[in-house]
Amino acid sequence: EMYGTGGPPEPAHKVRVRELGEGEFEEISLNQVRYFRLPWGSISKVRIMGIVISSWKNEDGSFARLEIHDGTGSIQVKAWDEDVSKMTDPATGELYEIGVIVDVIGRIRCWRESLYLYPILMSRVRDPNMLLLRELEILRRALRYKIPPSQTPEFLVDGTLIKLLKELGPLSIDEIADLLKWNLDVVSRKLEELRDLGLIYKEDGKYVYIG
Repeated sequence: EMYGTGGPPEPAHKVRVRELGEGEFEEISLNQVRYFRLPWGSISKVRIMGIVISSWKNEDGSFARLEIHDGTGSIQVKAWDEDVSKMTDPATGELYEIGVIVDVIGRIRCWRESLYLYPILMSRVRDPNMLLLRELEILRRALRYKIPPSQTPEFLVDGTLIKLLKELGPLSIDEIADLLKWNLDVVSRKLEELRDLGLIYKEDGKYVYIG
């Protein structure tokens, strides 16, 4: 992996597949690297964990394609020539099989308006709990960037509140508003909607997720 001139290598940002659909490529490249702009920043490399749902290699082994699903969507991982080895399970010497959980670091590429990943590093994940831990890491990043509800689809607002209460609750309305940096009125309205749906309840001034 070559990194242009000067400066440390850029980290691979942990993202959901669905988030990539919200981004677009920057118009210019820097040090021959094309950056991809997401709502919270521009990146050149991503890290996605998911389950292999398809696996294919051509006859002479010069091209391979995997498709991975992370619960929010699926994306293909493609490699040519010597890079096909990066998609090979060291334990079997074959491509990662359908049903295996993998962690992929790769660059975002596009072919015929369809995004795919070009692998830099790929490894098998044997503990399914790692999927939940990765989801929690991404949630914490979302909380740090604090995308305001006015710019966020309703289902994502609801999902953010539910995950916050699920992982960190019980929480008061003030604690939630402070963590998310959202307006108290917005938080209050959304909490009441979730309570009406029977997803959360209020006890001793704090909201609790019904799990």
